[in-house]
Amino acid sequence: MHCSRVAPMLADPLRWLLRRPWRDVTLPPDAIGIPTMLSKTERKLLYGLARDYAHGDAAVVDGGSFLGGSTAALLAGVRDRADRWTGPPVASYDLFRVEGYTVGKFFPGGDVGDSFRPQFDEHVARFDVPHEVHEGDITQIGWSGEPIDVLFLDVLKSPEITDAVLRDFFPSLMPGRSVIVHQDYAAHYTPWVPITVELMRDSLTLVDWMEWGSHVFLLEGEVPAELGVASLDLDTRFELMERAIARADGWVRGMLELSRTALVVERDGPAAGAADAAGVADRHRPYGAVVAAAEEVKQTLTAPRGWLRRLTA
Repeated sequence: MHCSRVAPMLADPLRWLLRRPWRDVTLPPDAIGIPTMLSKTERKLLYGLARDYAHGDAAVVDGGSFLGGSTAALLAGVRDRADRWTGPPVASYDLFRVEGYTVGKFFPGGDVGDSFRPQFDEHVARFDVPHEVHEGDITQIGWSGEPIDVLFLDVLKSPEITDAVLRDFFPSLMPGRSVIVHQDYAAHYTPWVPITVELMRDSLTLVDWMEWGSHVFLLEGEVPAELGVASLDLDTRFELMERAIARADGWVRGMLELSRTALVVERDGPAAGAADAAGVADRHRPYGAVVAAAEEVKQTLTAPRGWLRRLTA
């Protein structure tokens, strides 16, 4: 009697993902040593998804490449697969322009607006696998419409970018199969990311999260036909943020509460926002990173600039 063998992730994707096998993988030497804001655990996740989960007939999207840390992990995973990759090229997106907050750590002596594309190209040239790099504004470039297996998102830095990605990329996700990696889900300055997740909560299952980093979701149901954050009224955004906070605990809850602070500022003004951030710090004293982020928010609210303008635009 002949029995065909089915890969575990093909037979039951959710069960395979909930095992979180990427936690035990070892990154190859050529996928490390690249300047990045991602933790090693996050890079192991991307490597494991590309090597062991991506089915080989749909796209792997690197949304927010920076200097190539995420890109190298994905390209190395595609290269190291047991079966030869026959799917579309890994697709990377970034402006490849220096931002102010990255100068000191990543580009000493550099200037805001400088291109770092040459450094990125040098970091990823070592991987001989299909790869397309999209330099520029992702809201203008969009997506080809091909099915997507793995969608890594570290590019959702405004409601407008988020809505463009929801419009252009999410219709290509496949229920029961596609994985979304939200790097900024629990950042303290991107409330639109958890709001987006709540808008499609009935279709998503959380399968993993990294300390102070990425949250990983399996798309189990259909992507809603109407999906966007920029047009939501303030009451609706508050309601969705409260739902996200109620699901969370520990440091994640603290960071989500700080994300909600942006909505408090929009409704009640900077002084109320500063008081709200102070309350978050008091409630989450065991989590030093939450307290530090709350202090950053309070300082920003006393001299409004930077992320406050983005959050209240």
